[in-house]
Amino acid sequence: MKVIKTIKRWVNPNQQSQQFNERLHSNYTNLYRLAYSWAQQKPLAQDLVQETMLKAIEKNYQLKQLNEMTPWLCKIMHNLYIDKLRYDHKWLFVEETEIDNQIASPSSEDSFIEEQTHFNIHQAIGQLSAGQREIITLVDLQGLSYQQTSEILDIPVGTVMSRLSRARNQLKVLLKPEQKDSSKKDNVVYLEAQK
Repeated sequence: MKVIKTIKRWVNPNQQSQQFNERLHSNYTNLYRLAYSWAQQKPLAQDLVQETMLKAIEKNYQLKQLNEMTPWLCKIMHNLYIDKLRYDHKWLFVEETEIDNQIASPSSEDSFIEEQTHFNIHQAIGQLSAGQREIITLVDLQGLSYQQTSEILDIPVGTVMSRLSRARNQLKVLLKPEQKDSSKKDNVVYLEAQK
């Protein structure tokens, strides 16, 4: 919320700036989700989103149309994310128990199953490589087109499609429940009644 207050101070209160401000504010939650899926850590995700918002304010003259703001913001955040990866050389991951999953105690069986499913998907996405995480979150979670994803990541559309296919296949493997081998039957011993 500090970012939003900063935005309101820096942006001029004319009509165009007000529309820019409103669109920027409406993208905050989606950017945080995307950043969290990439970074896998709450503080890093918050930093990425704040830096993205500030960079967007500084470079708002580059945005030609307001309806193109979401891909533009994703592009800014991707560049910041890559810079952080280069700076850190590698991400330090914390133990599963330290990740803030924000899972409330379930009120019913359905809500528990839904929460468990979200957790499993989050864990599976966290096991993907950084490149696969970027692709799957931009296309499948953010709903961006292959072309928009291509522009954000600076790679050809064909590469987006092939990486997305590999990422989806990897997710299927990670999310597939272990199946019992049906060819192995339990040995059942039948006891005859004594006469």
